[in-house]
Amino acid sequence: MDKIDLDTLVAIAADVEQQDPIDWAKLNLGRQEAFRLVGTSILEMFDKDEYTFDDKLILLSTVTKLTVENMMLHIKLLSLKEGLE
Repeated sequence: MDKIDLDTLVAIAADVEQQDPIDWAKLNLGRQEAFRLVGTSILEMFDKDEYTFDDKLILLSTVTKLTVENMMLHIKLLSLKEGLE
């Protein structure tokens, strides 16, 4: 199995982020730095030649949790925006 390169992972994640942009002005961490920091952590956990059932379960449950969290934060932001208008 091919190893995933950090730069490739960061580029794809950053491209996906363009569809649902983050307000980077409110963070003390730059966009590229944030993606590289998280990408490095993810690669350390999951860039393996073989995956166990537990690896897959952890990966998929993490993606599900983060997607739900993102959806809820998006809904909260929309409701706050509507309340200001």
